[in-house]
Amino acid sequence: MIQHHVFGPVASRRLGVSLGIDLVPHKTCSLDCVYCEARRTTCLTTERKEYVPISEVLQELDQVLKTASQLDFITFSGSGEPTLNSGIGRVVDFIKEHYPQYPVCLLTNGCSLGDRELRREIARVDRIVPSLDASNEEEFRLVNRPAPELRFEQFVADLTDFTHHTDADLYLELFILPGVNDSDESIRRFVELISKMKLTMVQLNTLDRPGTESWVKPSPAENTRRFIRALEPIVPVEAVGPFRYRSRSREHAPELCTGAERAILDLVERRPATLADLTVALGLPQEEIQILLDSLFKFGLLEMEKQERGTFYAPARH
Repeated sequence: MIQHHVFGPVASRRLGVSLGIDLVPHKTCSLDCVYCEARRTTCLTTERKEYVPISEVLQELDQVLKTASQLDFITFSGSGEPTLNSGIGRVVDFIKEHYPQYPVCLLTNGCSLGDRELRREIARVDRIVPSLDASNEEEFRLVNRPAPELRFEQFVADLTDFTHHTDADLYLELFILPGVNDSDESIRRFVELISKMKLTMVQLNTLDRPGTESWVKPSPAENTRRFIRALEPIVPVEAVGPFRYRSRSREHAPELCTGAERAILDLVERRPATLADLTVALGLPQEEIQILLDSLFKFGLLEMEKQERGTFYAPARH
């Protein structure tokens, strides 16, 4: 069966092994973000309707899930804004009723979250990842290039209200654009806005793949750390771009019980190292070291940065 609306599973840096669902034609969205890896929005709209037939989506989804291997998430994402499809609630209900073992994630620009009917439709979603890339109207227009009827103040008010009226885990994504939304004043505004929201975590992202506009550049690690320092006192933070960081787990990290874990921290304390470097230094199988690195990162003890020679691990700092 040829799949038009279901894709993957794919390995996601944020969600693990994820099966994607695309509910709108390519680049149907209420925003035209300058950094979007799916490129320019060709249908800029806030209208909600059944853009693709939900019956086809459910048929494809059932066919794939009948034989699916273990998934970490089923995710509404793809090449546009999934909440614009008025049938999203039917898809959520189908998954929850027929494949309840799989958690559901919604990646959204957040512009429809003031819609009371949409809130009802996505009430059973397990994780919701809305975006907040601007700290005022000027940045909203420059970064997100919204549909003409959208206003930043109303968008933020709806998003803030939604965070207090959902049972989903909320991971707010903030895309850093150097020279646009990263001034000291912008960061202070972001802190003020986010402090009013009820969130599980803020995920800081930046350019990792080519975006819509060639002038968009990635945020250097030290620039991303400015956001971490400002936001971490009020909410856990994760950086998910070329530079990766995760706030120390609110549950205490387990005691380091192996010599290998201590050795990794000792080595990267002296000099950041790649997986290949650590494999040579420790004389352990690469797969075993990767498991240890993943665990140390999960508990906020390491940070990592993708460079030309590979991904370098270092002690977590901010």
